[in-house]
Amino acid sequence: MENKSVQTIELELFDARESPPKQFFFSFTPAQASSPSLLEALLYMNIVKDKDDVLFQKKGSVGVFSVPLGPDDPIYDGDRIELYRPILIDPKKIRRKKANQNKDAELKIKAKMRKERKELKEL
Repeated sequence: MENKSVQTIELELFDARESPPKQFFFSFTPAQASSPSLLEALLYMNIVKDKDDVLFQKKGSVGVFSVPLGPDDPIYDGDRIELYRPILIDPKKIRRKKANQNKDAELKIKAKMRKERKELKEL
């Protein structure tokens, strides 16, 4: 039978919910020898109160090295836990708007030219 000793885990916390973002470093010893969960680390740091905390309500608001994680996902020594601010505008809509910005002007010009041609034909 293997004897796994509980080791101290070093973590970095990057909180982008604030402006400017803040960076903290933590060390904690998990309750078990296996990899602790994200929830266990955030409880230790007093970031959340329980699994049903508001932070976990919206998918993708917490991650490790830009990979969104849930409360039960394991974390490892040296991980950077990131707390993301909510997205106010959908990035897809922004890209679509930029791509179509010039098309609107072009369509208005073409419509105006068609109208002028139609008026000339009527004369």
